[in-house]
Amino acid sequence: MTSIIQHTFIYPIKSLAGIACDSLVLTDRGARGDRRWMLVDNDGRFISQREWPKLCLMRMLLANDGFESIDPNGERQLIPFAIESGITRDVTIWSDVTFSIEAPQQINQFFSRALDMPCSLVYMPDDSHRYADSTYAGDSLLTSFSDAFPLLLIGSASLLELNRRLKTAGHGELGWDRFRPNIVVATDEPHLEDSWAEFRMGEVEAKGVKLCSRCVMTTIDQTTGMAGKEPLKTLAQYRSMKNKIMFGQNVIAQQGTIRIGDAVSVKRVAFPPNAEF
Repeated sequence: MTSIIQHTFIYPIKSLAGIACDSLVLTDRGARGDRRWMLVDNDGRFISQREWPKLCLMRMLLANDGFESIDPNGERQLIPFAIESGITRDVTIWSDVTFSIEAPQQINQFFSRALDMPCSLVYMPDDSHRYADSTYAGDSLLTSFSDAFPLLLIGSASLLELNRRLKTAGHGELGWDRFRPNIVVATDEPHLEDSWAEFRMGEVEAKGVKLCSRCVMTTIDQTTGMAGKEPLKTLAQYRSMKNKIMFGQNVIAQQGTIRIGDAVSVKRVAFPPNAEF
C-alpha cells in the first residue's frame, strides 16, 4: 500500500498548541523543535492540559529566531529554538526524572502571568537523555518531553470515521488539534495505521511500535479550554482495548527529513503488542 503524508505538526512546548509545518526534520529523539520545552511547577513536575486546560489557549507561531507564544490577552513572548546555559534543574515527567535548563526569568514570568500560577519553562538540552519505553521501542531510544514516544502518526480515514460517528450522534466534527499527531497520512480505510509495523516515509524508514491510548486531553475544546465527554465517549464504543481507548500509532523513525506529499509505503503489516481486537 502506498499513500502520502498529508499534514505534519510540531508542538514546541509540551501541552501547548501545535504548529503546522511543510516538513519535519527527524532527529535522534523525534521531530526537530518538538516538545524540547516544557512547563513545570515549583516542584519541577510537568504541567499539562490534563490539569490545566487553559494551556490550550496559549497560541504558538514559528518565528525567525525561535517560537512566539501568544497568551489569551494578546501578549507575546519570543522563545528561542534552544538554550545552552542557565539554571539547571531536574524535572519530573510521569515516572521519569530528567536534566533540564530553565528559561530566562522574563519568559517564566510571562507564563506565570498567563496561567495565573507560578511556573517555569525548561529546555531539554542534547546532553539530557530521556528514553522511550524499551518494552515497545527497544533499548536506548531517546525521546523528548513527549508522553512516551518520539512520534505519533494517524491516518486521515481514522478521523473521518470518528467524525462520521460524532455527526450521526448529533455532535460537531473535530480537528487534528484534539489528537496532537506529528504525522497525518492520507488513508482510505480507518485505522490502517494500527498495523504498520515497518514502513517508509519518503526516504525515511519507520516502525509502528505501540497503539496510542487517549486521555481526557482529547475532550478539551482547543479554542475555549472547555472539556466535555467527546470524543472519548464515542471512541469507547469501537476503539476500546484492554480498558484503554486507542487512536493513532506511536512511531519510531530513522533520522532524515519528511515532507508533505512524500509517499508512504508499508513494508510489513503486524499489530503491536498492545493491540487487542
